[in-house]
Amino acid sequence: MKNSVKNKFLTRYLALLFVLGIGSSLAAGQTAKVTEAVNVVEHGFKESATTPATVGTPVHDGEYLETGGQSRAALLLPTASITRLGANTIFNYSVESNTVDLQAGTILFCKPKDAEQLNIKTAAVTAAIVGTTGFVHVNTDKAHQKTYIIGLIEGHATAWADGHPFPIGAGDILEFKPGSKPFVFAYDVPRFVKSSPLLTKFKGTLPNQSYINAEIASYQEDARRGFILSPSHTVDYTGEIPVLSTTAFDSAMNSQGQPKGNAGNPTPGNPSSPSNPSHGY
Repeated sequence: MKNSVKNKFLTRYLALLFVLGIGSSLAAGQTAKVTEAVNVVEHGFKESATTPATVGTPVHDGEYLETGGQSRAALLLPTASITRLGANTIFNYSVESNTVDLQAGTILFCKPKDAEQLNIKTAAVTAAIVGTTGFVHVNTDKAHQKTYIIGLIEGHATAWADGHPFPIGAGDILEFKPGSKPFVFAYDVPRFVKSSPLLTKFKGTLPNQSYINAEIASYQEDARRGFILSPSHTVDYTGEIPVLSTTAFDSAMNSQGQPKGNAGNPTPGNPSSPSNPSHGY
């Protein structure tokens, strides 16, 4: 009797190991795939030489994808999420953890509502994305100081910067320069969607397009009824992502001296003014 129980347990244990082994091999064999490549798009692994990436090129676990000037690319991840790369962008992708690690440049991400969590990583800002659409930007200025930005077009997420959580929603952008406090400001969602190359220059339809359309309609209705004051006059929409004007940015920096708790994070439909952005701590 004891041997029978022992054998049954051993059989189940070996079966579990077999299933786990198959699952691991499947995960290891999954790849992301380039679905659009315009001008200079390359990929490689760590220090290895880069090779051109074209439509259909697989991007394996741990490899990076890079775009040159006046270039762009789109990537279909194994979880059906879409990542679009703007010009001068480089990022790594981990299949195992479903993590996009942005080194430089700009990406737009769109994770279907029922897909596996997508992890967004930069050197200073991170976020776990569960069914939403947004963008991430890493910029290095002439003084070699980096600026990190994450914004949402639709949905909600919690981003982490400087060791603190920042709940953000549609129409919110979190900006962080190491050495200064992170802050959140609002932007005009319909104007961004209409003007950004990340949405206007690509061929495919985003998985969450219906949610983006709904957010645009909701934003426009709230603006019509006076619930939202468009922040367009303090935000520049000429590039791939919305950025604060110099005056608004200086105001944001000055406001960092305010006592903690003076302002909470903005909520969809009632964003904070870009010239008086809120802080999460």
